Amino acid sequence: MAYIHTCQNCGRQYTVYKEGAYICDCGALYQYPAISAPKARYAATAPVCLDASSRSFKRSERSRREFYHPHHLRVEECPLAKASLLCAILSIPFFGLPALPGLVFGFGARVMIANPKYHYIGNGTATAGIVVSTISITVWAACLILAL
Repeated sequence: MAYIHTCQNCGRQYTVYKEGAYICDCGALYQYPAISAPKARYAATAPVCLDASSRSFKRSERSRREFYHPHHLRVEECPLAKASLLCAILSIPFFGLPALPGLVFGFGARVMIANPKYHYIGNGTATAGIVVSTISITVWAACLILAL
C-alpha cells in the first residue's frame, strides 16, 4: 500500500511503499509508519530507505559530496598549461628561445580551460607560464640590446 508523506520542514510530498526510515531532500528524517524520530544529519537528493543493507546510509560525508556534486565529471590540469610553465622556466637558461612556445601554449591553455567541453583546470599555471615567458623574452631582449 502506498503512503504519501509530507515533510514537516520543507513541505515536499513523497510516496512511500514500504516501512522504514527515510530522508527528505532537506535532511529531515521521517519514519513510515509515523513515529517520533530525531532530526537526521544526512542529506539525500531523493527519499532513500535506510535499513541495514542500505548503501546510502553507510556513505561517508566526503563521498556523498562528490557523488551529488553538480560537476561530478573528472577534471584534470590542462597539459598545455604545464607545457607553458615548463617552457617558460626553460627559457631563462636557454636565452629566451623556449619562451615563444611558452606564450603560445599559455594562451592555448587559457582558451581550452575556458571551454567547458574539456573540463580542464590550471588557469593559474597557464597565467604563470605567460608571465614568466614574457619576462624572459623582455630580459633577454634587453640583454641583447645592451650587448650591442
